[in-house]
Amino acid sequence: MLSIRTRGKNGIYYIRGVVTLGDKQIEVKEYSSGTNDRDAASHLMAEHETKLRHQLMFGPAAIVAQGKIADAFTSYLSKARPPCPSDVLRIGKLNGIIGDLSLREPKQAWEQFRRAYLTGHDPAGQDRYRAVFQAAINVHNDLHDLPPLRIKAIPFSNERVRFLSKQDRDRLIASYTPHIQPIITMLAFHGPRIQTALQMPWGVEGIDMIECSIRLNHTKNAVIQSVPMHPRVMDVLRPIWENRGRPLKGHVFLNRFGQPYQDTRKAKIPGGNPIKNQHATACERAGIEDFTVHDWRHHWASHCVMAGIDLITIMNMGGWKSLRMVQRYASVSIEHMRSAINKLS
Repeated sequence: MLSIRTRGKNGIYYIRGVVTLGDKQIEVKEYSSGTNDRDAASHLMAEHETKLRHQLMFGPAAIVAQGKIADAFTSYLSKARPPCPSDVLRIGKLNGIIGDLSLREPKQAWEQFRRAYLTGHDPAGQDRYRAVFQAAINVHNDLHDLPPLRIKAIPFSNERVRFLSKQDRDRLIASYTPHIQPIITMLAFHGPRIQTALQMPWGVEGIDMIECSIRLNHTKNAVIQSVPMHPRVMDVLRPIWENRGRPLKGHVFLNRFGQPYQDTRKAKIPGGNPIKNQHATACERAGIEDFTVHDWRHHWASHCVMAGIDLITIMNMGGWKSLRMVQRYASVSIEHMRSAINKLS
């Protein structure tokens, strides 16, 4: 049984003891009731003992059943590897609308959030909220040895594949300002995400000029791959490396003020693409339309396919988590072959 006793000059009541049910028991280490009113402290003790007996009777699920959705968000934000800033913002919006709802029915809570906030949002945006909500619930469930929650993904089109001819590629690269050209060359010939490229360090953890390799830290999917450096990338990076005294650490790419680019993934309010304006200007100069900075990643993967590189290798080099994400590029090879066959006379 639990018992109460006073401590300190203010007479605050503390609770401690053991709750037993059959051959099961839970030891309660002493904790403060926060009050010097005996009746109030006794009431808190009785409530706590009832919850613990319920837990002994029904197992870990009882803890979750007593909690709120907000408890899952707390577990998610407190995990060893914190989520990205944009997901923290999504958690804040979710918590403000459905945080007070019971954990007993998470799917119903999700549907309530969709109706209250996501009406009119594009499907891809809705699915990002779904993914972070499901992840939060599952972190909490895992802490209490409960099965994972599965919420059906919201379908959306993610099939955009845009690539340039080799002539357009080189014309566009040449249209960027000189300090941007090395960044774009890496995007074109290695296909990293823009922030992966901008935050690239010198040395074995990034650009290894001695081994002529690049270690791509694809933090989005927690995949790290070292790959041989493309000769075109080596040609634009070697002068930079030499001029800086052959460094073994520090940022490879610097802005026009000679400073590292901000890592927008770590900002409290995620910013836009740091080279978006320079990219738009370069596209206008080169006469290239409908081509985003992220399309360089599509360009790289598409040309890998057309060069005969298998999809598994492309997946590993590009840091995609599953083959499904790369399969959209498979059709590129068919169009490439059709173009080639039509040249026969």
